[in-house]
Amino acid sequence: MAVLAATDLEHFADRGYVRVPGAFGADRAAAMRDVVWSALEVDGYRRDDPATWTSDPQHLQRLKRNPVFRAVGSDRTLGAIDDLLGVGTWRRPADWGAFFILFPSAQPFTAAFASWHADHSFTLPLAPLSELKVHAMFGDVAPRAGGMHILAGSHRVVAAHFARHPPAPGAKAARLRKELMRSHPYLVDLETPGDPGARIERFMARDEDVDGVPAQVVELTATAGEVILMHPLMLHARPVNAGRAPRFLLNKDLYAARDP
Repeated sequence: MAVLAATDLEHFADRGYVRVPGAFGADRAAAMRDVVWSALEVDGYRRDDPATWTSDPQHLQRLKRNPVFRAVGSDRTLGAIDDLLGVGTWRRPADWGAFFILFPSAQPFTAAFASWHADHSFTLPLAPLSELKVHAMFGDVAPRAGGMHILAGSHRVVAAHFARHPPAPGAKAARLRKELMRSHPYLVDLETPGDPGARIERFMARDEDVDGVPAQVVELTATAGEVILMHPLMLHARPVNAGRAPRFLLNKDLYAARDP
């Protein structure tokens, strides 16, 4: 049975992402955090002592195969992926990806301005969908507390730009990214630092037209156990975590009709 409703599919097509609430549940998410904290304590991080959260943790990839994280691949998660990629077009992955842990920071919250990018090829077609980004949120993410910043609608901006300006054979991703981000005043401004409050008002409080596409910076807040699915052309950037708790997520890229 389908997991995503028609309105979900429309939202994905228009805005480039969709939420799957309750994909694997709060209890299983809590068990995942316990495993991560146990590993972090070996490196001196203490769950109950924010003073030890001095840098974002690295080298957690050894945890990928821990059985606790298999819960991400629930029937609900798999069904939602099927709804987007198509039944039988992709393989269930061996793990659910890289750990992206973001500790709170003293930096002021603002709309992200550094290194907006897509993790997949800029030359992918808008549709039919052949690749998909999966964020498994195994901790609550409150507003301004580390939710990934995405530019909703940007998958359509990216596809339209490179349809008008096909890249030369062998063009490097970094060059294409630079070309894209210089192609419209909004995108230039998006990567230009400025007053935090003004950037929030400009980029996060409303849509703005970018070559006929309504675009808006959205922070991916979440409830633990939620999965967020994103179009492979989605532009996104590292946020500031101005909250009080770490952000916990797993990032996985899936590919239809080839090995994940």
